[in-house]
Amino acid sequence: MSTLTHALSTVDADTWEPYEPAPGVAIGEVHWLTPASGLWRIGPEEGAEIPYASQGGETLHVLEGEADLETPDGARIALRPGTVANFPDGFTATWRTRAPFKKFFVMG
Repeated sequence: MSTLTHALSTVDADTWEPYEPAPGVAIGEVHWLTPASGLWRIGPEEGAEIPYASQGGETLHVLEGEADLETPDGARIALRPGTVANFPDGFTATWRTRAPFKKFFVMG
């Protein structure tokens, strides 16, 4: 017999924290659901041009806003509400936020 486990969360203004992909480097804010999933948000000024690197892989679903990714070879990926994307481990791009942005993500 298996045991069903679940994560349940309520997102409000007090549950967001700075997202720190490296010590001392904050990029946007995150609301963690599990150690490998949650919500991430960033504004157009803070996210005007930032490096994006998928460590271990990431699947995301854009909830609101607009961003563009430009890969090192010049390919452009538009992220708009409703977009679902999967980036493999090691994927890199330049992230440009065009409008206040929020995504649901799962790493790994």
